Amino acid sequence: MEGKVLKTRNCVAYGLGDLYGGGAFLLISTFTMYYLVAVVGLNPVLAGLIPGLGKVWDAVSDPLMGYISDRTKSKFGKRRVWFLVGIIPIFLSMVLIWLPVKFSTDFGLFLYYFLSYILFYTVSTMVLVPYGALSAEMAEQFKDRNKLTGFRMFFSMLAALICGTVPEMIINRFQDPRTGHLVMGIVFGIFFMLPWIFVYFGTWDKQEEPIQQKKTNFVKNFASIFSNKTFRIHILMYIFAYATMDVLMGWIKFYLADYLHKPGFLTIGMGSILLTQIACLPLYIAIANKRGHATAYRIGLVIMVVALGAMYLHGPDTPMIVLIINCVLIGMGQSAAVLVPFQLLPFVADVDELMTGEKRAGTYAGSMTLIRKLIQGALV
Repeated sequence: MEGKVLKTRNCVAYGLGDLYGGGAFLLISTFTMYYLVAVVGLNPVLAGLIPGLGKVWDAVSDPLMGYISDRTKSKFGKRRVWFLVGIIPIFLSMVLIWLPVKFSTDFGLFLYYFLSYILFYTVSTMVLVPYGALSAEMAEQFKDRNKLTGFRMFFSMLAALICGTVPEMIINRFQDPRTGHLVMGIVFGIFFMLPWIFVYFGTWDKQEEPIQQKKTNFVKNFASIFSNKTFRIHILMYIFAYATMDVLMGWIKFYLADYLHKPGFLTIGMGSILLTQIACLPLYIAIANKRGHATAYRIGLVIMVVALGAMYLHGPDTPMIVLIINCVLIGMGQSAAVLVPFQLLPFVADVDELMTGEKRAGTYAGSMTLIRKLIQGALV
């Protein structure tokens, strides 16, 4: 569809897809372990094996889906067809995780929830890897790509805010936690499923003369992207930004409860961080458009370093307003950290096309998804 003009409604439609990407993983990582151990009664050791074994499957499925997406041929679009395929599985995979099944042995419980977990990650990979590659095909102009990514990050952060607060409200409305978790799963299954209808109809794949893809197996195809120096630099930016964020989110509860003795500040603090992230997105998009991505990233990095360093200066007597200001600064820094790597992804794929003559945006999107999950697995 040459000559397609990118309008705000298209950016909104594209961004809606990351309600799933930004919310589902947070929901699973926050509530699953407690649900499996305290509600279902699964042995803690077996429960802990489920996400670990899931990472092994991710190591195969993410780059494989990128490889498949790059080679898909369909009248519904080589990327967008996967959104249609994934709509119902998104709902089912979310509900099945929270279904309170009963087995006579721990192994039966383990096997059911392990397979449910694998199904969830398979479905998310099937949808989110082509989704990540789509921005490179919807827009070619610098500002248009930045705008698309900005809308994506807005909905991703909005989903994180919703999934960090609403699930517990739903669960607590029911006396039986099994029922509460199941209803929560149904509600969020619908919440994550429906946007893909709008994503499909509000976006497009780039229609062009087909390029003959080299017959390379997906392992060699995945390994070859690391010969792209631009990608190596890009992935280091991505790793450092998200590793910092994951470490912060992983120990902030302990920092507030055990060091500052302010466990009740968690909701206020997290809310301040997430709302500031959202509020700063237009600022960093404007900076990237006028001064380049490097400037936006460096500004965010400096603010983040200052904000994290300031955390070591606080103590139990630190006034609440000072802690809120610190959280706001963290949000300002994180906003650039989560935005810029995704803004750069389409341009990295362009560099690869110049080097190889192939269109491999799906492979690059799959690699980012994989590396993100590996970071979480190593740090959590």
